[in-house]
Amino acid sequence: MSDHVTPPHLTDHGEHELPDDSQTSGFAKLLFGWTSKPWAGRVVFLVLALVSAGLIAAEVLLEAASGEGHHFRHAYFGIDSITAFYAMWGFFSFTLVVLAGWPLGRLLRRDEAYYEDEEEPAGEEPHA
Repeated sequence: MSDHVTPPHLTDHGEHELPDDSQTSGFAKLLFGWTSKPWAGRVVFLVLALVSAGLIAAEVLLEAASGEGHHFRHAYFGIDSITAFYAMWGFFSFTLVVLAGWPLGRLLRRDEAYYEDEEEPAGEEPHA
């Protein structure tokens, strides 16, 4: 196994250096330039959190406006009539998929030298 080498785009302190954008078009900089800013992750997280909270609030308001005994959503089971059920279902399902990926990755992972040939078979050219 090789020694740990710091990638060239990281400084010694773990701070990201901006990549050379001399070949990036102006339109691409306009659309995606903000993603390289240090605050971009926080803004995306806050926007997603606000949209999620707004959708849950809208669900509560729609349920209240539909009146007693009427539901704006047609639940097939008892549990799916709970407020924010689909948000929780999606979150826990995604979490399960991500967590299941770790043992699956360990199961399917190959050694780094898996594809390296110790010696080439006779009469064949080495791989380029």
